[in-house]
Amino acid sequence: MCKDQDQRQVLVNNQLMKHIVIFLALLSTNCNLFQGQQPAEETVVEEAQKQQEEVFVPVEKELYVIVPTAMQYTEPDIHSEPKDRLNSFGHLLKIEAESEHFYKIKSNWDWYLRKEDMGSYEDIRFKEGLEDVYLIGKKQEDGTIEEEKGITLSKYFTIDLISHEEYQKALSEGYFPLVKDTLSIKKEKWILTLPCRDALVEFKDSALKPEADREEYEYLGDMKPIHQYLIAGTYDETWDKFFIDKRTGHKTEIDSYPYLSPNGKYIITLGETEMGGPTAIALYKVLSKDPFKIELVTVAGIRYWIAYENDKKRPTFFGKDGYLYVAMDLSDSYQYDKPDELCKYLRIKIK
Repeated sequence: MCKDQDQRQVLVNNQLMKHIVIFLALLSTNCNLFQGQQPAEETVVEEAQKQQEEVFVPVEKELYVIVPTAMQYTEPDIHSEPKDRLNSFGHLLKIEAESEHFYKIKSNWDWYLRKEDMGSYEDIRFKEGLEDVYLIGKKQEDGTIEEEKGITLSKYFTIDLISHEEYQKALSEGYFPLVKDTLSIKKEKWILTLPCRDALVEFKDSALKPEADREEYEYLGDMKPIHQYLIAGTYDETWDKFFIDKRTGHKTEIDSYPYLSPNGKYIITLGETEMGGPTAIALYKVLSKDPFKIELVTVAGIRYWIAYENDKKRPTFFGKDGYLYVAMDLSDSYQYDKPDELCKYLRIKIK
């Protein structure tokens, strides 16, 4: 009896030891597997970190900021938050190094731009910048603008980029209604005299009044289709242009040099802002020619672009097809006295 009990106890002990050995073996295997996975997981993390790190190569080149929404980075990390909007659309910047995703800008401090935000002059996204107006609305009697929120130039105009060849072809058939007969009306002794049907209108320069603020007037020509003289005024800190009716002598103010449409129904001005900044575009509707009356439809401040208005080789003009043709350049690279500089050509259709 005791012998049987002892045998059974031995069997139980053997079975117990067998289970313990199996358990320890499994535990050892799992530990080894876990330890074997650790380096692999760490390798994946390290590889991801390496992919995020930008490796820069020294370069020497110049590129334009081609989008108005370019963001400035203080760290070259595509997953980091950019510092702020650059506000240098169209600027030509010097590059000192590049990586897969970034250009390092040559500067006294470290900052970076995404590579897709930079390119050649031809890459500049002209229409995006043109639509980015800082103000658009109607001018009030006190000179302030009643702003239209959420509106762009596309409400009033269709604007297309065109080639230099298309511009030249339109120029050969351009509509130029202003007769620049500046020899027929001359300023004498600082007095500009305009003969009108019902009156004689005079403008006196401040040279006759030394104690007064600066005032100088210049006759620019005769806008025959609407029976108006065009006059330019220059003052201490500003300038203007205005019409004088050839019949009544009545004065009509406009924003800048006027471009009359071939059908005589609209006038567009594209002058620089008073502080010499980018172009301000204004659209007028001619309500009546006799008596002469116009209405300002809208005025907009274009943030980045300046029109080459006074350039003899690339003037602004209406074509006989009813489009306004304009050569423009970015405010940062605009040079009125260099007619061979690169520029953008466009045509504007009034909607």
